[in-house]
Amino acid sequence: MNTRKHSVSSAGHWLAGAVAALTATLAAAQPAPAAAKLPTDLVELVATFNDEAIPFNDQLVVLGKADAKVTAVLVFGLSGDTSYLMDRIFARLKEKYVDTGKLRLIVYDFPLTWHDMQALAGFRCLPAEQHLAAMQAAVRYPSFADGMKRGSYMATPARVWSVLKDFDITPEKAEKCMRNTAIIGHIEALRRTATNTWGVTRAPSLIVNDRVIASPSSLRLIEDVLNSALKE
Repeated sequence: MNTRKHSVSSAGHWLAGAVAALTATLAAAQPAPAAAKLPTDLVELVATFNDEAIPFNDQLVVLGKADAKVTAVLVFGLSGDTSYLMDRIFARLKEKYVDTGKLRLIVYDFPLTWHDMQALAGFRCLPAEQHLAAMQAAVRYPSFADGMKRGSYMATPARVWSVLKDFDITPEKAEKCMRNTAIIGHIEALRRTATNTWGVTRAPSLIVNDRVIASPSSLRLIEDVLNSALKE
């Protein structure tokens, strides 16, 4: 896949806080006063982070054959647009392109807010075979992400538990995972990779070869791009 950078939109306003918070919590050399410059609700959240050695799934979700002619990246965030994509388009693309061996699809976590970061971190503590199912469950209805983001950062675990309760994890472990610095750092690395490699600053986005489709909502457009890539 061509990794030329692309500019698709301006970065979300939360990213500056994300970088500052993660620098303050994940980098040992960062002086403590930096945290004082963060918004109060973020300072409160960061204070609950833990450094426990929690085993977690650090693998990307990968669908399709390794030797498929085309590889695409789905940049996955918790949003109404992602709900639409997964509900109206994803299954049809999987059936037509992934299941037939034409497409290899790789899914990247891409938190849009600190609510998302916690939710995606919680999903990382599930067995690998349950990871995609949890991500899909979280966007089955737009009301989940909307409701979660209307609440406080501290209230996020209770909201996320409405999804995770149907999976193989306890609420205590789920909350620890959502606030674990290693897991958060792993997800932040994925977000930065998507931004630095392809210029992605919003989710969902679909990357096919050197083309970034931001907030993909047209099945015809996606199929046109995929069919063109298959002919190359």
